[in-house]
Amino acid sequence: MQIHISRYAVLVALVAILWATEAMAYTIGFGNLGGNNLDRFTSYEEHGYTVAATRGDWFVAKVFGNEIPAIVAGPIYNPDVSEIALTYDGGERFTFEGLDLSSNVAGGTAYTIAGFLGTSGVFSETFRIDSINRFETKLFSSLSLRLVDRVTITGTPGSGTTSFNIDNIRAGTCDLNSSCPSIPEPASILLLGAGLAGIELWRRRRGEG
Repeated sequence: MQIHISRYAVLVALVAILWATEAMAYTIGFGNLGGNNLDRFTSYEEHGYTVAATRGDWFVAKVFGNEIPAIVAGPIYNPDVSEIALTYDGGERFTFEGLDLSSNVAGGTAYTIAGFLGTSGVFSETFRIDSINRFETKLFSSLSLRLVDRVTITGTPGSGTTSFNIDNIRAGTCDLNSSCPSIPEPASILLLGAGLAGIELWRRRRGEG
């Protein structure tokens, strides 16, 4: 009997650890963003993360978002190259997971996502948003294990683009003395738990036979 209890304890512990890892991921949704639509945006704090405007003209977006609110560069008519910076808890390290982006009226806004650790560049990826007036979700599993202390998100509008928005920035924290573990999806956790339970059931039936 004791060996079965031990196996179940291991199963519960593994699932609990994985759920704790999942809890380290956070989405900055700008839900508490104050001000009125098209008020100037300078900075915003949520769950220890700070999003700050570092280049161009950024504004509060209270009529467009995924979900509303969001932040918008422009706000209309020939927006310039615009950038925001993401930091965590005054400079601690974190991981970058993804975000939601738009290119309004005309597609073609080019976004560059760059991560830094101190003065060293950790990653940089550039892509273009071709959809118009709706958000595209960009997830970066290839970057999610890379520790950074600052991420910059730079938008360069395409021809005819009147504004571009950013919403739902996904980031994660980890033990600062080690590399970050991968952050499993809830479905993966459930699948692992089911697999471990199946193994235990198979062992018990085999023992009874």
